[in-house]
Amino acid sequence: MLTSEQKDRRIEDLEKSVSDLQGELAYVRKQMEALKRKLFGSPASEKVSDEQLQLALAELEKETLEQTESEKEVIGYCRRKPKLKEAISKLPEDIETIVEEVVPEEVKQSPDYYERIGEDKSEKLDVIPMRFIRRVYVRGKYKLKGDIDAKPFIAKHPDQLIPGGLPAAGLVAQLIVWKYADHLPLYRLEKIFRERFGVVVSRQRMCDWIEYAAENWLSMIYRSIRNGLISEDYLQIDETPIRYLDADRKGKSHQGYYWVFGRPQGDVCFDWRLSRGKAGAEAILSQFEGIVQSDGYAAYDSACQGKPIIQLGCWTHARRKFYDAYKNGELEAARYLLPIKELYQIERDLPEDANQRSKIRKERSLPILDAIKEFLDCEREVYLAKSAMSSAVHYALNQWKKLIAYVEHGETRIDNNLTEQSIRPCKLGAKNWLFVGSPKAGKRSAIIYTLLECCRRQGVEPMAYLSDVLRKLPNLTNFEAEALTPENWKQNRVNTL
Repeated sequence: MLTSEQKDRRIEDLEKSVSDLQGELAYVRKQMEALKRKLFGSPASEKVSDEQLQLALAELEKETLEQTESEKEVIGYCRRKPKLKEAISKLPEDIETIVEEVVPEEVKQSPDYYERIGEDKSEKLDVIPMRFIRRVYVRGKYKLKGDIDAKPFIAKHPDQLIPGGLPAAGLVAQLIVWKYADHLPLYRLEKIFRERFGVVVSRQRMCDWIEYAAENWLSMIYRSIRNGLISEDYLQIDETPIRYLDADRKGKSHQGYYWVFGRPQGDVCFDWRLSRGKAGAEAILSQFEGIVQSDGYAAYDSACQGKPIIQLGCWTHARRKFYDAYKNGELEAARYLLPIKELYQIERDLPEDANQRSKIRKERSLPILDAIKEFLDCEREVYLAKSAMSSAVHYALNQWKKLIAYVEHGETRIDNNLTEQSIRPCKLGAKNWLFVGSPKAGKRSAIIYTLLECCRRQGVEPMAYLSDVLRKLPNLTNFEAEALTPENWKQNRVNTL
């Protein structure tokens, strides 16, 4: 027989259990709604207008006490008119130009009766379809006249990209661009070659050509880029999963990873690993000294521990968690999204000088950061343990020291976005080719993605770059080849103009 005190305690426990279960049920329902939006909704975007956030805060104000004046100053915003983007067609100055003279029929028939008094010009953009050509090298054999004992001789065969192979440098460059930049799988290229041009080349043969070019030639440039980045004093780093096929178990795929690191406005490098373990981060950062910016993945903490490395956090990752909470119906996230938006507005107006950037951040960004920290401390235990808001608040608190470190270092950025943007092409490609063919192919693709992304950052047209360097590489020493990075190639082109 239970006493009244035991009954009351039992009732309290049951009420608490019911409350916890209701909270978990609400959390699961929000997760399901988020998953539905991801699977069936519009493409993911993290943009939220100021008006939407202000409406969310207005809803909260109906249910909570009026905010203090200091809070209102932090979350206030300036209403701005959106800039209208105009669609403009622009042709490059150096584009091939063909001028066609159009003469009236009357003038053609009696040119002596007419004189030209002016002209009218109109431009059209046209294209010459791709075509294959057969390049034949004819090497004549010679012998010295009048000398019956002279040995005949022949010109040396031009150095080849693939000794004894069929493709010239231009074709291999085009295959690389089609597959890795334009995301066309090789089986589609095989079909296009056969049906449109009558050229029969198997996808395996194309794969072999790309493999040879990457591993024997482009790998030298890749090592130069990698070593150059490791010798810098500031790196942004991130990782992304990519499926790969297991050669020992036909038809089975496993999860591999690209570890991507680079410097803002500089080069970027891909490193292929079979796992997401800390070995990937340690392999990149073992010889590095300086500042490392990343998300909150624990492998980076382990790799940086005990080394002369300063760690920076990423405000995009922190903001994303509050955005997810907001989209899940937890409107309290607006209290964080608005001040974070102000931090980004400050970043857009900063000068290039590192000392000035740090000074402005301390004057303008630091008070906003202090206010955000105050919100976080007050709401540490407010939300349910499994709620999206609780996850966002605790992530920001756990990363806080790293999230505010950018204020002290003017040469750094507020987030890791540039590295994330470098990852996008390989993720887009994966939607077409689905997986990497083997672990070895992962290393090869890391070399190619590195060069293509460096071209993109330097504003270099990848087809022009690859065609040129693949023609030159067979005639160069290792030292000369390592100097052919997209940045150096671009500078050499500028100097020769």
